[in-house]
Amino acid sequence: MATESNVGGSILKAQPVKHRPRVEDFKSTFKLFIKNRLAFVGFVIVLIYFTITILDYVYPSYLGVKDINTIASWVPQLSSGVPSGPTLSHGWWYIFGETLYFAPIFPVMLAALKTDITYSILIVLTGALIGIILGTMSGYFGKLYDEVLMRVTDIFFSVPTLVLAIAVTVVLGKSLQNVVIALIIIWWPIYARLTRGVSLSIKSNKFIEAATAAGSSGLRNVFVHILPNVLSVVFVQFSLDLGSIIQLFAALDFIGFNEGSPLLPELGNMLTWGTSYLVSGIWWPIVIPGIFLLIFTVAINLMGDGLRDVLDPKLRR
Repeated sequence: MATESNVGGSILKAQPVKHRPRVEDFKSTFKLFIKNRLAFVGFVIVLIYFTITILDYVYPSYLGVKDINTIASWVPQLSSGVPSGPTLSHGWWYIFGETLYFAPIFPVMLAALKTDITYSILIVLTGALIGIILGTMSGYFGKLYDEVLMRVTDIFFSVPTLVLAIAVTVVLGKSLQNVVIALIIIWWPIYARLTRGVSLSIKSNKFIEAATAAGSSGLRNVFVHILPNVLSVVFVQFSLDLGSIIQLFAALDFIGFNEGSPLLPELGNMLTWGTSYLVSGIWWPIVIPGIFLLIFTVAINLMGDGLRDVLDPKLRR
């Protein structure tokens, strides 16, 4: 707000001071993030993968995958021939060679990102929302609710993730949709435990006591005062989990839990196609999609580690 002062008989108008703490804090955080070279490289790679996914939704023909996205409707034509190796003689589609039914590997991998990244975000986001709400309420209200929820999460953590995912998928039935549901079911406890611990420390702060004294209800304290303070920790966990989920999703597809869509463009499916030729020494249908998946997983973990370093106040010091 502008102010006026009388100096030497003249009136001087002070310029309004603009305070934008959130913008300045974001700028300083981003500067710290890009100083971490490995994290920034991971961020660039992840951005490329996400850009390909978005383009596949908006303008798939730009990537040359318009027809590949309908691969599930193909009528397999079995042949005694084998997929050709990496070459540029047939165009850039064949730079990494062919896979099952002589489909070019490169555009199929690009189309597979649409499936893998979309479902991975859906799984992690849904699991995070469930876990955040349950965990924050558990930490704030405590008592019997907290005890029951923590014992339930103990059951989930006592079984290896892949084994539990297989068990739940077998119970629900082998299909792509049931794989997604199974992964959501087993993923929320991670966020419940994480947010419970954060909310336990936050609820003892003075501003929570002041809000309660002013008449704020318990639910209002949870959703208005505590939840915003746990999001930075959750965001880091979210970025790290995307790499784990995309690997787990591909693994379940690879071992045969996607019976309804055997020709779906998906990285786990592509690895399955490649196993048909591995014994014959034809390595590219399985090695190249595997490397493509590995690059994304490593990149998103590097990015997540960098985010943790800049968002954790203790590490920023």
